[in-house]
Amino acid sequence: MKPLSLAKSRLALGAEQRRTLALAFALDTIAALFGSPLVTAVFVVTADPDVRRCLQKTSVRLTDDDGPGLQSAVRAGCLAAASWRPSAGVAVVPADLPCLRADDVTNVLASAQLAGGAFVPDRATTATTMLMCPPGRMVVAQYGPGSAAKHQALGMRSLDKVPARARHDVDTLEDLRVAATLGLGPETVAALAARDCRGALNQHAS
Repeated sequence: MKPLSLAKSRLALGAEQRRTLALAFALDTIAALFGSPLVTAVFVVTADPDVRRCLQKTSVRLTDDDGPGLQSAVRAGCLAAASWRPSAGVAVVPADLPCLRADDVTNVLASAQLAGGAFVPDRATTATTMLMCPPGRMVVAQYGPGSAAKHQALGMRSLDKVPARARHDVDTLEDLRVAATLGLGPETVAALAARDCRGALNQHAS
């Protein structure tokens, strides 16, 4: 998770609304991960003190984000996870999947176990949401524009048949509106109500 002050900059909302929603997206994503029987631990890589305070009393394992950019954060998280339990596979999951459910996570991870290295393309099929590597294999992430093709070129299998909620990250108001039709998690629903973002969503939809 990047600093909340920088998160979700493409959401056409006020700064405090974006901060609140970014944290809510993450909490719903984390809850979905913990709900899957195939997940043994959740590592969150962040340098944001507010995020750390929010998560320090949970079962999340916090890892420092000491480098610039997403790729550095992915490396830090994967190294921490591999050091904690070398015999387990590693899944890289963005913190902006607010409609993700535990059953979706289980579906994705079970499919990845059959495929070896695998990734979940986003709904546009060009970018990547989740990325999985089997035990003993270091994650090589290529997040960014065109990442789906890059991951496929690395020999990872594209999991095209997983639930739509696992493919739906949220960057814009339109993304959030569509996510609402798939079913948002409780933290995001509460944040939308608390920050009165529903008007902006309805206006955007019209």
